[in-house]
Amino acid sequence: MARSDLYKLIISRRSTRLFQQKAVPLKIIKNAINSARVAPSARNLQFIEYLIINKKELRERIFPSLRWAGYVAPARNPSLNMRPAFYIIILINKERTDEPNLRDIGAAAENILLSLLSFCLGGCWLQSIDKQTLHKILKIPSRYEIDSLVAAGYPAEFPKLEADSKNIKYWLDGNNQLHVPKRPLKDIMHYNKIAS
Repeated sequence: MARSDLYKLIISRRSTRLFQQKAVPLKIIKNAINSARVAPSARNLQFIEYLIINKKELRERIFPSLRWAGYVAPARNPSLNMRPAFYIIILINKERTDEPNLRDIGAAAENILLSLLSFCLGGCWLQSIDKQTLHKILKIPSRYEIDSLVAAGYPAEFPKLEADSKNIKYWLDGNNQLHVPKRPLKDIMHYNKIAS
């Protein structure tokens, strides 16, 4: 891979919420989790574990426990034929630490999302989830706390990046194209000092 390829991959990543109904090979999912495994970890505590959900029956049972795209809901809630092919539930193993550094989870989740993208998959990191219901449905032992999950699969949408200094809300245009505003580089980068 050329050095610029990684940069292009990072810049092109957008959250995907609509997916093709196509199975994803387990090897690709394992690669995504392996990329999370090697993410930075404060004090190298390595307290994060991952639960893969790719069985159709389980995916259907947990779907109602997820909240999608608040700014454009319910228009961007995945319909039955656009739902994720699998989920990766990000777990905190409380036996490894009683003070998990959530930066570890952010680094691991971003590694998952970028790894998925490198295999032409899309993903959406969800934190607005009913953790209690997921614990019950999936019979997760009490030593684990659910932090979040990544919904993933082959994308059926390609959100468009927009430079916008003022708006944070993503939106759908008349063609059902999702637009995602991000602050321009000139607005967030400072050289040697911050102007008053």
